[in-house]
Amino acid sequence: MKIALCTISYRHHLRSFDDLLSYALAEQFDALDVWGVHAKHLQDDEILRLRDHPIEVSMLSHYLSFDAPLSVLLEQTKALSRLGQRIGTRRIRIFAGNKSSQQLTEPERVRLVYQLQGVCKVLDQSKQLLLIEIHPNTAADTIESTERLVREVNHPACRLNFDVLHVVESGADPVTAYRRLEPVIEHLHLKSIARTDQFEVFNPANVYAAGGTRDGMVPLFDGIIDYERFFEELKQALTLKTASLEWFGDSPDEQLKTDCRKVRDVLEKSQLQFI
Repeated sequence: MKIALCTISYRHHLRSFDDLLSYALAEQFDALDVWGVHAKHLQDDEILRLRDHPIEVSMLSHYLSFDAPLSVLLEQTKALSRLGQRIGTRRIRIFAGNKSSQQLTEPERVRLVYQLQGVCKVLDQSKQLLLIEIHPNTAADTIESTERLVREVNHPACRLNFDVLHVVESGADPVTAYRRLEPVIEHLHLKSIARTDQFEVFNPANVYAAGGTRDGMVPLFDGIIDYERFFEELKQALTLKTASLEWFGDSPDEQLKTDCRKVRDVLEKSQLQFI
């Protein structure tokens, strides 16, 4: 499995992109998961260095306005497509709206599906993929709704970003859910929390705020998710995947480095046991 560093971990840090590339290479990350805000502001010389760098771009993580008219949504999609091409990735990650599956009326769901089909058609023209993230307060907030959404969109460019923590937040077992959704999983996000009453620490309104609480954010193997079991039981399925380490707390350099090394150790241990 390839391990990617999420540049969103540095959303509140003064850090040059060149320095971030050097750090990722030194700590043996395989890829960068580039936040759209960062991607938009990369200069031409930075893009050239990125293309010449041994670290690949695994995904462009950004957002689309599903409340906007379809013409506006498709223009946003075209802009994201161009941005993805510029930084060298086929994968464009978005959230499926801003309403939970339970809040969506049937007409709203039909409209969302139609919009997602349009987005997929735009991206498919450039041989790119749309990755819907499993995330609360979206149409992909449960395994059942996510599975249904992919089936309704019914387009080969429609894939999933499997966020392990949000899968657990939905009440599902991550190993069982992964096996159920495996044919359309393209990428993974990895993070954890200390207790099951702390999921709200990852609400966008909190996690994107410079002054938001970070209580409950813990290293990957110190939280509620049994990542050792996850990697052990899915070792074969994960072989060709890329998983991004998401860290929204303090000291991202130290924490990402530590989690990256531990993930590699667990994966190597699982591989040796398999052999």
